[in-house]
Amino acid sequence: MKTQAPLLFRLEHVTQRFTLPQGDVTVLNDINFEAREGEFIAIVGPSGAGKSTILRLISGLIMPSDGRILYKGRPLEEINLESAMVFQNFGLLPWLTILQNVEIGLEARGVDRASRQKKAAFYIDKVGLSGYEEAYPRELSGGMKQRVGLARALAVEPEILLMDEPFSALDALTSINLRDELLDIWSDREFPVNTVVMVTHMIEEAIELADRVIVLSSRPGQIAGDLSIDLPRPRNKRDPAFMEMVDKIFSLIA
Repeated sequence: MKTQAPLLFRLEHVTQRFTLPQGDVTVLNDINFEAREGEFIAIVGPSGAGKSTILRLISGLIMPSDGRILYKGRPLEEINLESAMVFQNFGLLPWLTILQNVEIGLEARGVDRASRQKKAAFYIDKVGLSGYEEAYPRELSGGMKQRVGLARALAVEPEILLMDEPFSALDALTSINLRDELLDIWSDREFPVNTVVMVTHMIEEAIELADRVIVLSSRPGQIAGDLSIDLPRPRNKRDPAFMEMVDKIFSLIA
C-alpha cells in the first residue's frame, strides 16, 4: 500500500471579503481543500472567482476574513517564508540587473551579498539565462523575463511554489517550452520545490501539468470540483481521456 505524503497546507472554511467604495464584496465563500507534499495543483475558474486570492492567502500576504489556513499543522498567521510567488506580469524591477532582481528576495531575508550573488547566479543558470546576469529587464523577451521571475522565486528555495497565470502573457511556443521546464524543475530533486500551486484560466494547461485541478465557481468563488488527473506524463492533448477531462472541467465552470 502506497504511503500518503505528509500534509502541507489546509484551507478550512475560508471566506474572504474585501471592503470597496461600494461596500463589502465576498470573493471566496467557505473554501475547503488541502495539499500534500509533492503535489502539483492547478486552480481554474472564471474571472473574478478568487483564484489569485487563494494564492495570496497561502502565501500569508493576506489573512482570511473567516476560517483559517494551516501550514504544516500550524495556523498561518504571517508571511509564509516557505513559499514564493511567480507573477503573470513578471514583476521585475526595471532599474535592477537580472542578477539583482533574482537576489532581491534573498536580500530581504538578510542573506549576505556574496552568498546571495552565488545563489542567484546558480538559479539564473538553472533557468537557462547564464550570461545575462548584467542585462536589464528591458533587454529581454517576455519568455526570458518570466525565466527571471522563476529564478527569483527558486532562489529563496521555497517548499511551495505559487504561480499566478505565469504563461498567459507569453506566445504559444514559449509557453510550451516553459511548461516543460516547470515540470522538470518540479520533478528534479536538486530543487527544494516539491509542491506547486498554479492559477490558470486555461483548462488544457491545468490538465497537462497538474495532479489535481481545483475548479472554482463564479463569485463568490466556491469549490465546484476537486479532480484528480490520473493520466501518464507526458500528456497527449488528443487522448480521448484528456479531452473527456477538458469537457468535465468546462461543464463544472459553465
